[in-house]
Amino acid sequence: MKPAEILALLESRQYQNAKESAKNALLAESDNALLNYYVAWSCDGLGDETEAISYYEKALKIGLPEDCLADAYIGLGSTYRAVGNYEKADEIFQQARATFPENQALAVFTSMSLYNKRHYKEAMQLAIKIIGETSNDPSIMAYKDAIINYSTDLDAVWD
Repeated sequence: MKPAEILALLESRQYQNAKESAKNALLAESDNALLNYYVAWSCDGLGDETEAISYYEKALKIGLPEDCLADAYIGLGSTYRAVGNYEKADEIFQQARATFPENQALAVFTSMSLYNKRHYKEAMQLAIKIIGETSNDPSIMAYKDAIINYSTDLDAVWD
């Protein structure tokens, strides 16, 4: 099966079929970054987080196309987070944010990993900043500047 067909299976949430097809394709092309990524993605969809890790890592090591890279970082980082490896999750998210500084989903996942590492203040500040910068809710937009300003230091007090 071709990578495009496997991608279609993934996008339609047919994770078991995608996993089997990608693993079969990997028998002939073990160093295919996309196929490794597709196995990892399908493992995540099936709740097989531990199995997904090595496939994500291999896909990233080989080198994924730019249009898949941020999603692969999110997948690997959130998988590390799901299995309780918060340090590794945070490391992946920080690396990804350096590569994709405008990707707000990466910032949200980083906020979650900071929370798991008990860096509550940093996690909240980042989450509040994301809300201030990305929300289209009129009641939030009315206070956008204040929300973003306060997000820089939640403990600040003005006399």
